[in-house]
Amino acid sequence: MFKSPDLANGLLPAIVTERGVLAMLVASQILALLLAFSPMSYESIWVRLGIISLFVHCVSVIGFTILSLLRQYISARSGLVEYFFIVTIFQIVTLVMSLGVSLFEVANTHFLDWSFIAKNSAICLFVTLLFLHFMAIFRDKVTTIATLSRLELDALHARIRPHFLYNSLNTIAELTQQDSDAAEQAVLTLANLSRYALHPNKFVSLTEEVLLSQKYIELETWRFASKMQVNWLLPVSLPDIQVPVLTIQPLVENAVNYGVEGHITGGIITIEMHVDTERVTITVTNSVGKSVSKHKGQGIAQRNIKERLALLYGDSAKLDVQQTNEQYRVALILPYEVKK
Repeated sequence: MFKSPDLANGLLPAIVTERGVLAMLVASQILALLLAFSPMSYESIWVRLGIISLFVHCVSVIGFTILSLLRQYISARSGLVEYFFIVTIFQIVTLVMSLGVSLFEVANTHFLDWSFIAKNSAICLFVTLLFLHFMAIFRDKVTTIATLSRLELDALHARIRPHFLYNSLNTIAELTQQDSDAAEQAVLTLANLSRYALHPNKFVSLTEEVLLSQKYIELETWRFASKMQVNWLLPVSLPDIQVPVLTIQPLVENAVNYGVEGHITGGIITIEMHVDTERVTITVTNSVGKSVSKHKGQGIAQRNIKERLALLYGDSAKLDVQQTNEQYRVALILPYEVKK
């Protein structure tokens, strides 16, 4: 997923993961089964299976431990050097383990079984190369998914920004016919607002996103005046976290479009924030009444935000919508975590 792009940066990060370790353990056990059921001269099949399984899993565990310890050093190298290090580490571990087993049996055989050592090294080389091949395929798949996710995310950002600017320019156009001084101030506000809205990054601080929403409300106040009542119920100190750009502001814009515009008596909008150790919840509520607004629904912006949340957070974030005869409530729930 796009939310785990580290797997796409090299082969080793894809190997030293839960999936990589599990894949190696499964491959090791399959190898042990094949060797145990092949024609051999000692003990029964099940004894051979136990001995071979122990040997193979010891090699896997020790090899993965060394790779994990040297992860930063190896990951900084080129692809071929990375392959060389991984193969060499497993070969050395296999050689040392095989020598240990042979030395243990020297008391009975009086000589080292070099054929045993060579056979184990050859099998280890084959299995390691095969494992690396399949992990490289997995890494390429992750890279492709990450690239497609970024392209989709960029498309979603491009789709929501013109929508916001279009509504803001409409507000200024109406003001030019009513109050030229107010229109001038509104243009200055929009210029400041656009600086935040056209942020080049996918994440901004929560403080910036809230400020963007407040400036949008300031802009719309020129048009609706006393018809629009906005209540900000925010903590004294906002959490120092990063949030996706243009997630709160479109919800506030929806509340203005569908809760105030077109209503004869205007409407009430409430923006509140609740923070705990695991999540930050931003709730935008607008009053509902009989409207003659030309807007048909709030689905476009909300669907856009939901899709971006899924790409960036997976199941860790969501957008919850509740509607009654009197209120329309949207809750943006984000994990309390630092995004880089």
